[in-house]
Amino acid sequence: MQRRIKVLLAITSPDEASRIDAALTEAACLCGYAEDLRSVEQSMGDSDVIVTDTEFASGAFADWLSLWPIPAVLVTDLDADPAKLAADLVDESSSFIRRDPAGLWVSFMPMLVRKAAAIRESLDRQNSNIIRAESSYMSLLRAVPDIVYVLDGDGCFAYLNDAVSQLGWKPSELIGKHFAEIVHPDDLPEVCRSLVLGRYEGVMTGAEAAPKLFDERRSGDRMTRNLEVRLRRRNSGAWADTSVDSWGEVTSLGVRLPEFQGRGTGTIGLIHDVSARRENERRMSKELDARELLLKEIHHRVKNNLQVVSSLLSLESDCVEDEKAKAVFVDCQTQVQSMSLVHEQIYRGSSLDGVEASAYFARLAEYLAMVHDARNRGIRLLVEPTDVVLSIDTAMPLSIIATELVSNSFKHGYPDGSGGCVSIALAKDGDEYAFSVSDDGAGFRTVYRGHGEPPPAGKNKGIGMDLVEALAAQLGGRMERGSPPAGAVTTVRFPVRDAAQDR
Repeated sequence: MQRRIKVLLAITSPDEASRIDAALTEAACLCGYAEDLRSVEQSMGDSDVIVTDTEFASGAFADWLSLWPIPAVLVTDLDADPAKLAADLVDESSSFIRRDPAGLWVSFMPMLVRKAAAIRESLDRQNSNIIRAESSYMSLLRAVPDIVYVLDGDGCFAYLNDAVSQLGWKPSELIGKHFAEIVHPDDLPEVCRSLVLGRYEGVMTGAEAAPKLFDERRSGDRMTRNLEVRLRRRNSGAWADTSVDSWGEVTSLGVRLPEFQGRGTGTIGLIHDVSARRENERRMSKELDARELLLKEIHHRVKNNLQVVSSLLSLESDCVEDEKAKAVFVDCQTQVQSMSLVHEQIYRGSSLDGVEASAYFARLAEYLAMVHDARNRGIRLLVEPTDVVLSIDTAMPLSIIATELVSNSFKHGYPDGSGGCVSIALAKDGDEYAFSVSDDGAGFRTVYRGHGEPPPAGKNKGIGMDLVEALAAQLGGRMERGSPPAGAVTTVRFPVRDAAQDR
């Protein structure tokens, strides 16, 4: 059964009131009468629609229709001022009708009343849904662990959720205050729109280079993300490290924000407290520094121990008169020293990630040139530059390979005392590293291995080459030998490791 509409008649003419009452009663409406403003106010709560005219209460009632909480149908004369009607009937559910000389306007009254009541019912239903949605949104905002804030056009807080209590504040304590109230003074010149944008006047930044602002007004790709700023904790000298995401073009948040009225466009943002993370980062940085110091000390001590071994070998070699035996001691000493230089390079380097190949081979070449008296023999030792960084697991066997190959060039490449050039190179070749030692000396010669017969074809190598071949296999690679028009070249190819090992 359809609900009957309750209509309050505030009509000046009793005759018109009676005719309207008859028409509305026939349309199943319930009518009541008001004689003055006081009776209107008393009956307002029980009415769905008001029917009145411009003359009621000397026009005072019509002038204030927009302030009454229920819709109205206003009866006017034919010469009514349109501007005045527009000012009186701002409620979208209200309407008006003009008196015609024949009095036919009364028959339209039931239709206008039903329309006004239907529109108001629809609006009330929509408002009810909006209120429920706003209540849900506000409940969600209160439950969000991050601080949600809204700034008005002047940069003052218009809304803060309860998460601001993380900083010791109550939302009511900051509402209406400028956000500078809680931002560290040293950070403010970098995050406040009014202070920062002056420096960018006339500058094309693009989305990537746009400044990050606490009171950001832009949206889309240019919104502020991951702005780190220190915020003041209430009643404390401590500052909280926070990460802020903010965006602009905010005029509402599903709730009424009178703070925005006439004060420009506001800003909405999220604040995440990263104090614990920053403290962990600082602690981990200290621990990492201590770890690097310890590792450097370990490399330093290993280098010193290897140098002690090298010194012992040197002392023992002084007690040996047999030249062949002494040469063995020198070879062992150079191999130990080459391994010692690996640890020295890591110790002296700026990173513990690995060994910078160019710096290491330059230092090794300097040492081998001294051992083999390269200057007096007129032999140059060159190292081709490279930006390869080797892990210690790769650098150690490669150092022994380099020492063996360079020593072979000095020993066998220039038997007649003629000078020349020995080169060391390391380069990336596809998915492999190519390490080579070449010289412009006599080239490879057959080496007998103690059985009176030369080795098979293609096996022109001695015990040192066996060592190089074994170390190449340890690196997961292979050894190649070549005979250019002059001299000899030995290349060790091994796979490129991942970034955690070789870069």
